[in-house]
Amino acid sequence: MDIGAIIINILREQDHGIKTGTAAMLAILEEMQQQVMTEIGRAAVESWDYYFLQRMLPAIERQVDNFRQKAQLEAAGLLKQHWGLGQSLVDAPIAAAQPGIYMGFHLGTASLDALRDFTVHKLADISNDAYARIRSELQLGIMAGKSPAEVAKAIGRDLESPSVFRSIAYRAEVVTRTEMGRVFSKATEMRLEQAALVIPGMEKEWIHAGHPMKPRPTHLAAHGQRVPVAEPFRIGAQQMMFPRDPAAPLDEVINCGCDHVPWNPSWGAATVASRIAPLAAVWD
Repeated sequence: MDIGAIIINILREQDHGIKTGTAAMLAILEEMQQQVMTEIGRAAVESWDYYFLQRMLPAIERQVDNFRQKAQLEAAGLLKQHWGLGQSLVDAPIAAAQPGIYMGFHLGTASLDALRDFTVHKLADISNDAYARIRSELQLGIMAGKSPAEVAKAIGRDLESPSVFRSIAYRAEVVTRTEMGRVFSKATEMRLEQAALVIPGMEKEWIHAGHPMKPRPTHLAAHGQRVPVAEPFRIGAQQMMFPRDPAAPLDEVINCGCDHVPWNPSWGAATVASRIAPLAAVWD
């Protein structure tokens, strides 16, 4: 039985899930962006003044609130999915290597609930900031005598051109990617702790799976590091129990694409890290 292949397949599934999850979040944001542009476009055929703005703002606020609700619902589903996937990263190789061993321990969802609430509030912050920045651009544009087209450009005709919406899209993508990865790693860590109670010699191995922009040298250097389940990894000067550990400094967590996987000496000498080249980026 190829234990490494089982683990690698789950990592690929998790990677695919994060990519599709961030794409889904951006699609929800793009829907809001288009609705906001529609509202601004009406100014081209109506009056473009303070009184028009007062009529327009409630409609934009509703669009932003709609984004918040959809984004939070989407995030809750994504986190639940990756919570289960994180458990599978431990359960699947153990079931293959040691058939019949009892791994029926219930993994409580208190940590999942806390991580979900954290993510929901992050998305609410993004929504509130989006509305405040859109309103500000509209107000300043009217006071400065800018045309609707000039204001629309500043707010963002899409999610990629320099604008309010590009910065909002970046934040939404970072939150989605980071928190999906965090919940996956937290579930893996908790399941490893349970496995270590019944399987002697359980360890965990750090895998550098990439970064969307620039890899952290300390994370890259940690590729293949193995430690007992109850001990932290040594990531440069930091100690981290798992990638995106909530106890770690923020600059060690944001956009981290690393994973950690189970390892046991009875599974054979080859480790997962020896079969995966450390990557500079996986999000291209």
